[in-house]
Amino acid sequence: MTSSRPDGGREVAGDDGAAPREGAPVFENPLAMFEWRVRHDPDAPFLVSVDGAAQSYAELAGRAAALADVLEARGVGRGDVVGVYLGNDRAWVVAMLACWRLGATAACCADMLPPVEAAGRFELSGATHVIARGWPEAGERTIIVDAEGAAEGAPLPRPGDIPEPRAHLLTPESPAVVLFTSGSTGQAKPVWRPHSALAEGSRMTAGAYAKVAGFRPRTAPPTSPPAINFSPFGHSAALGRVLFRIYVGRRLILIPKFTVDAIEQLAKNYEVDTLQLAPAMIHDLAYTDRDIRFRNLKYVNSGTAPLPISTRDKFEARYGAPVLQAYGSTEGAVMSLERYEDVIAGRRGPGSVGRIASGTPHRIVDPQGKDVAPGETGELVGRMPSAEGAEPHPGVDAEGWFHTGDLARIDEHGILYICGRIKEMMIVGGFNVYPGEVEEALRTAPEVRDAVVVPMPDPRLGEVPVAGVVWADDLAGPAAEEAWRRVAAAVRGLLEPYKTPRRWFTLAAIPLNPNGKVDRKEALGLATEALRDLAET
Repeated sequence: MTSSRPDGGREVAGDDGAAPREGAPVFENPLAMFEWRVRHDPDAPFLVSVDGAAQSYAELAGRAAALADVLEARGVGRGDVVGVYLGNDRAWVVAMLACWRLGATAACCADMLPPVEAAGRFELSGATHVIARGWPEAGERTIIVDAEGAAEGAPLPRPGDIPEPRAHLLTPESPAVVLFTSGSTGQAKPVWRPHSALAEGSRMTAGAYAKVAGFRPRTAPPTSPPAINFSPFGHSAALGRVLFRIYVGRRLILIPKFTVDAIEQLAKNYEVDTLQLAPAMIHDLAYTDRDIRFRNLKYVNSGTAPLPISTRDKFEARYGAPVLQAYGSTEGAVMSLERYEDVIAGRRGPGSVGRIASGTPHRIVDPQGKDVAPGETGELVGRMPSAEGAEPHPGVDAEGWFHTGDLARIDEHGILYICGRIKEMMIVGGFNVYPGEVEEALRTAPEVRDAVVVPMPDPRLGEVPVAGVVWADDLAGPAAEEAWRRVAAAVRGLLEPYKTPRRWFTLAAIPLNPNGKVDRKEALGLATEALRDLAET
C-alpha cells in the first residue's frame, strides 16, 4: 500500500530484507532525495574536504537556492538546458541542484575538455546558458562560480535559512541531465537521462551493495567513514556516486584528481571501508612502492573499463579486499554489478561483470537481431531510460532496444561476461576474433601485467592479432622473448589457435583515452611502429 507525499516521495510498507524499510520513501527524482535530507537532517555533514571540513545538507541547499536565483534572474526556467563546465569539486553538485530547482536540465561537461569542445557539446544539447569557473565568452548567458558554487557578485545564503522545497514540481520523465558519450568512435553524442532513472540507479546500487535496497530515512552516524569519489564530473559514475551517498545518508569526499599521495593521506585520516576506482587507479595502488594500509577496507568497486586479472589479483592479495566489477554505459547507465557473495564464492572469471540488475530489460542477440541460445555469445542490448522531449538516440532500434556494441554471454549462474566489441572484431583466415577475449587470456599469464590486441595486415590470412604486452617485471631482449613463448603456449591452451597473437611488442603502459578506456587507434600506431623497427633491425 502506498500514499503520496508532498516532498516527492511515496510511503511504502513492508521490509523483506531487500525492499525498502517500512515507512521509508521511494523517490521519483534525485532532488526529492536531497530535500528529504535537508528537512530531516539539515545539519548533518555531507560534502567533506580531505582535511575534514564539512558542508551540511542545509548549507548545500542554501548555496543551490542562491545559484538558482541567479539563473532565474538570467532567464533560465522549466525546460531549459544549462551547460555545466566544472571540475570535481563542490561547485558541480551545487550547479546540478540549482538547475533542478528550476526544472532545468544540466548538460554536464568536465573542465578537462578544451572550452571549444565543451561548447560544441553544449550546442548539441541546446544549452542556453553556461555555468563555469572560467569561460571564454562573458555575458548574461555565462555564470561564473567559485569552487563552492557561489556566483560572482551574488549574495551568499544566510546561515540557518532552509529554502522551500521544489522537488514536487518535477516529473519523473523530465530530463535531469545530458551526459555525453566519449566520442571514441566518432563525434560525442548527447544522452538524456530522466529524473526517474537517476533515482532508480541509487536504489539499484543499494540493492547490490547495501544490506537493504531502501532509502535510509536518517543519515549515518558521524562515526561512519566517508565515501570517496575520484570519478571526474561529467561521467555517469561521478553523478551516480554522489546520488547514492545521498540515498544512503553517508558523507562524501570529492577529490579533484586521483593520485597515490591522496589515497595515502585518506587511508591515514579515515577508516575507509569502500572505494570506487577506475582500473588505472587500481593498477597504481597495486604496484605502488608506498606503504599504504587500509585499516577497514571491505571491498572496491571497479568500472569504466576492463580490469586486468593480474592487476585485480595483485591488488586483492596486497590489500585483502575483493574488487567488484560493474558494467554499464553512458547511454544505459549501470546494467550489472558483481555481488560480494558471488566473488567470495568464486563465481567470477575472465570478463565477468556480475549479475544484471533485477528488472533490467536485456537480450543477447545475433547479427540478425534474434535471441541467441542460453550461454552463447551475442550482442548485449537493453532499454534506455527515455526522457520527455529528448530525440531518439541513434543506437536505439525500431523496437526500442539500445544496441551496446558489446559482445556478451550469461553463464549458468546468471553471471554476465563481456567478451569484446563488435566493431573491434578482426577476421583471421575467415574466423572471427575479438580482441577483448584474447586480452583476457593474455592477462591470465603471471608474466603479463596488461595487454592490448590489435589487427595487423597479413598476405595470407587477411589480418592477424598482434599483442602489445606490459610485462609484470621489467623484461627485455632474450628474457622477454622467453617469457612470450611461455605466454603464447598458455594462451593456446585457452583459445583456438587462430586467436593466438602471431607477433608481440613491449609496452610501458596501455594507451588510454581521457575517459580511461583503451585507445586502440594509438595502440595500432604503436604496434605498427614497433614491428617496423623490429623488421629494420
